[in-house]
Amino acid sequence: MTVTVLTVRIDRDLEGALAREARRRRTSKSEVVREILAAGLGGAAGVSDLAREARRQSTLVSRRGSEEETLDFLEEIADTRGWE
Repeated sequence: MTVTVLTVRIDRDLEGALAREARRRRTSKSEVVREILAAGLGGAAGVSDLAREARRQSTLVSRRGSEEETLDFLEEIADTRGWE
């Protein structure tokens, strides 16, 4: 896949909202913008949501120094609402 750079001017409020969303998703602002654009343009990115999420989670886990840190991290961020 060939990648190009796009410069977009946005106001501070929108940049703040973008930064918050990136932190919430634990990903980059660029990734959030790519996902929003792909969804708005009919999935033009060509990467499935599941593959993108798997890559994001793999990246987050790979930053941990040990298996114990990884398990602690996963326990901390897991959304277990509704689990039996």
